[in-house]
Amino acid sequence: MQSEGTRIYNIYYEVAKTFAARINAVFESEATLEAEFKKNYEQLPFDRTDHWQGIIYNILRDAWFESGPGVKTEPTGYDRLAILRASHGLLDYNLYSQVLLNLQTYNGMAYQSQAADKEIEKLKAEWPKEAKLDPFAPKAKMVKLTEVVTEEQKKYNVTISTLRALRIISQFNPDVSFRVSPKGKTPALADSRNVSMLGEGGDKYLKTLPELAVWYLTWSSVSPLAKYVPANPPNPEGMEFRAEGIAYPFISKSGGDILQDVLFVRKLIYEITGDVDLTQENCTVIPRMNSVLIVADKYGTSLKKSVERLKAQYPMLTLVEGARA
Repeated sequence: MQSEGTRIYNIYYEVAKTFAARINAVFESEATLEAEFKKNYEQLPFDRTDHWQGIIYNILRDAWFESGPGVKTEPTGYDRLAILRASHGLLDYNLYSQVLLNLQTYNGMAYQSQAADKEIEKLKAEWPKEAKLDPFAPKAKMVKLTEVVTEEQKKYNVTISTLRALRIISQFNPDVSFRVSPKGKTPALADSRNVSMLGEGGDKYLKTLPELAVWYLTWSSVSPLAKYVPANPPNPEGMEFRAEGIAYPFISKSGGDILQDVLFVRKLIYEITGDVDLTQENCTVIPRMNSVLIVADKYGTSLKKSVERLKAQYPMLTLVEGARA
């Protein structure tokens, strides 16, 4: 006779199978992604970054109603995490990471937007009135590094970079949607709030609930996960790469460097969230510039164990707690 725990797990697993099959179909091509987008937002132009948090949740919700318990109610937050956990072995790490980033919640963390606003005002007040360049102009662009010759140009570039980070922070809220990419295309690390573009300077503005802590997983180099496969005749759309654990090839026009970077990050996200039980512990992951931001348990016990396991395979990894700058 089945235990109650086994019966409940089996329900989540059945939902996860339906959900994973639907995700695989939706992510088949650009056309299938667009069709799913239009099903949800008929009047809006197709976009692979905006609105996917809601779209993927609707796919999960439909799977819950189709394969979940007999009494049809809206899936709870726990239901969502349990389905995500059961989906871990049913989706490859490219697709799973895209789903995860759009289904996880960001309620345990917040950027101090007021502090960022004050910092922007401080930068404005400190900028020399006699300066020829204005980093606060609506369409201000950084001076190309090859053309920087004066101290004012250097300070101008630094100020523009800082302003971009501060404006991202000041506008951040939990309603963030991460970019999706169809099978075979190089997936992007981008989101509707541009939080993935934040560098180390944004660390000090991030705060969490008292029982949580901020961690950053960084690396000195990337371990290539995709291998170039020569095609005969050559593919006119680009170079073909194959990655272990992913059934479909990737076609890259740029030589595969960006593909290797992005797949490495997605693999790390996949492995960590497989080690940490999302239904029992907080583990919010956000890909950042050359790092993964992780909001986890205050002591990071499960996270540290996961990273230690990963370091055996990828010794270039480093786990840092708290703001890095």
